[in-house]
Amino acid sequence: MQKEILELRNLIKNRNIDKAYEQAKRLNKINKNNKEIIKILAFLFIQRNQFDSTIKILNEYYVDKPLEKDFDYYINMGASYKALEEYEKSLDMYQQARAIDPDSPFCYTVPAEVNLKIRDFDRALELVDIALEKINKSDAKNSIHFPNAIKLKTEINVALGKDKENIEMLKSLLDQQFHPDMFYLLATIDSSMIDKKLLDQALKHLEHNDTVFENKLDRFWFVHPLYFALAIYYEKKDKNKSEEFFHLGNNETMNSLRYNSFSYQKNISKIFEHYKDEKNNLSTNHKVGSKNIFILGTPRSGTTLIESIIASNDEVTSGGELLSAFKLIDEFVNNKENLKSDLFVKNFNEQYLAKTDFLRGKYDLIIDKLPENFLFIGYLLKLLPEAKIIRTFRNPWDVAISLYKQRYVTNIPYSASFFNLGVFMSNFEAMNLYWNKNIQAEKNILDIRYEDLINETDFYQQKIYEFLEIKSEFDEEKRRGFFAQTASIRQIGSPVHKKSIEKSDFSDKKSEFYEALKMQRKYWEKNGISFKSSDFFGYNID
Repeated sequence: MQKEILELRNLIKNRNIDKAYEQAKRLNKINKNNKEIIKILAFLFIQRNQFDSTIKILNEYYVDKPLEKDFDYYINMGASYKALEEYEKSLDMYQQARAIDPDSPFCYTVPAEVNLKIRDFDRALELVDIALEKINKSDAKNSIHFPNAIKLKTEINVALGKDKENIEMLKSLLDQQFHPDMFYLLATIDSSMIDKKLLDQALKHLEHNDTVFENKLDRFWFVHPLYFALAIYYEKKDKNKSEEFFHLGNNETMNSLRYNSFSYQKNISKIFEHYKDEKNNLSTNHKVGSKNIFILGTPRSGTTLIESIIASNDEVTSGGELLSAFKLIDEFVNNKENLKSDLFVKNFNEQYLAKTDFLRGKYDLIIDKLPENFLFIGYLLKLLPEAKIIRTFRNPWDVAISLYKQRYVTNIPYSASFFNLGVFMSNFEAMNLYWNKNIQAEKNILDIRYEDLINETDFYQQKIYEFLEIKSEFDEEKRRGFFAQTASIRQIGSPVHKKSIEKSDFSDKKSEFYEALKMQRKYWEKNGISFKSSDFFGYNID
């Protein structure tokens, strides 16, 4: 068995996660009580984002062996609880891991992430600094954990308003040794800090890395950040060069990641059918959700700006882009757990409200700003009938350009292609037209157009506060200091401006985008969605 375990470890070392996962599952079937295989399988579940499976397999093994719980157990459980937004449990697991091995940097990085999420920025900084100190004393300095910890520290510094410290840290690191991720971070924080020496190094590394890597995944991690960093650097210097690098970066995404734009439409069709069958079974306590605010729409449609406005007072805090509601409803729609409606309602209210109540802390209200919750508006209003929803809309071409220029890596893969972006925008349109037809919730939903918000910010700030019944005074200084862990991290600290309206970038791709959008409309028309006008929620697309 040691031979098989060694082979598994080698597969993981070489990032052959899928093959390792299949072999580990096979070995686990015939060796149910082999601790090493269970630990490896638990780790592989995490790599595949199957966090519930990690918790289940570890708890089943250790249920009658509590004294055998070791460092790996607590680390894997802590990582899984963090991913499932069980932050209190996650911090407890890492505290127990530190008691076993206080010198491991892994005991500090994820707790730093959790504290950033719960907005204890000082504690987050303390923990990430300890992690970096431990990494510098270990072999982890040469692994992916070092750039990940640096990225985390830059986010914490942004939250604390320490931009100068970020620039000094990144410049110092790049002077010691050039690293693509460090170069990308510097470009996103302040591209004017990239001098000729750094630029030449980046171009040289790009030329070298473009030929040295045969593995697509390795190419992705070492070439991808350079393309996007150079695109940002040239944005105000040479528009054509900038667009060329954005194209190269997004092509790298398309070549490295699997994404089928048409699978999204199948999921939407499933939501239509499932909601029609289940809507009358989703009864719940009519008082539920009074503390919850949802902001949703497409990514890059102004959700973060609205979040910063709503959270700039004494009554509201933000949980950021929470995945829990989306995940719970998505699993119910896809019937992965075979839950009956009444049990699902009970589980959703218990789990989701417990998580948001923990994050809400001393505040009266909490924001969940996951844009893609637009898929489940009807469900959210059934499950949390007292919740308030703000739905955002923006010129679809401006959204497409803004998405295309972000280095999303894996979380928004459709952003790497204007064709896929056109299909997505049509899917977004169809989903919202469905909800417009099938729900009556005027008192629960407020629609905001991004352009209106930008042009009449004071008016819409007051309108939003009236809708949410916020009595506290709005604080613009607090809004500018608001921290959001999103692609909008740099824009929020600036005054509201109109530069993001009617963009002219990538004009040669505009017809491709709109053709894809209109083509996908024809699919939805055949499937019962009625488009009463040719515009896109009031935006001209001709």
